[in-house]
Amino acid sequence: MVPTFNRPDLLRSCVLQLAAQSRPPDVICVHQNGNPVAYDWAIADLRIASQLVWIHTPETIEQHRWYAIPLRYLLEQGCSHFFWADHDDLYLRDHVALGLQDLRDFDFSVSSRCGLLYTRAADFRYAPEVDFTVHAPGGMSSTMCFNRRFAEQLLVDITQDRQHQYTDNVVAHVTMPKFRCRLSSRRTCIYHAHEGSVTSHPWLARAFD
Repeated sequence: MVPTFNRPDLLRSCVLQLAAQSRPPDVICVHQNGNPVAYDWAIADLRIASQLVWIHTPETIEQHRWYAIPLRYLLEQGCSHFFWADHDDLYLRDHVALGLQDLRDFDFSVSSRCGLLYTRAADFRYAPEVDFTVHAPGGMSSTMCFNRRFAEQLLVDITQDRQHQYTDNVVAHVTMPKFRCRLSSRRTCIYHAHEGSVTSHPWLARAFD
């Protein structure tokens, strides 16, 4: 599931990265929200093995619904394994395959090991491997994957939640305690901190010493 807002360029990059996986997803469900003008043209020309599904919510909605809407769709389609993919991060070739390995013995997996890319106008910095602990589940949110039992409970939890502003806090504090969860060391993602990132600014200075 790929929520997206206001960045057709990042969305196209994300979908192409997922399509190039060593084990491509069966379905990529994109959920554009918060803008009345749809940018499905950014991926409309792609011919990939994965089924591409476009959902457009033109109005501004709370963060929980960014994820609840595509998650509900994928559950209704009978999907068995789910990957949380934010449109601005980078996904290495074995991201899906190694996540599925973790889910053989666990209901949920998240990794604290990732690369870090920081970009701004006319400048960038890159660290190949960092320990990422900024997000609530104990690792980088874009490394999260889970099975159907977890997905069904997560949908209930985020639909009912009135306490947490950020959806990954619901994952961490409400849903994860109910399941077998793995804190993995797989390095399958690169976190992209850029203008507009809201969770990483205080952490960047420490990450880059």
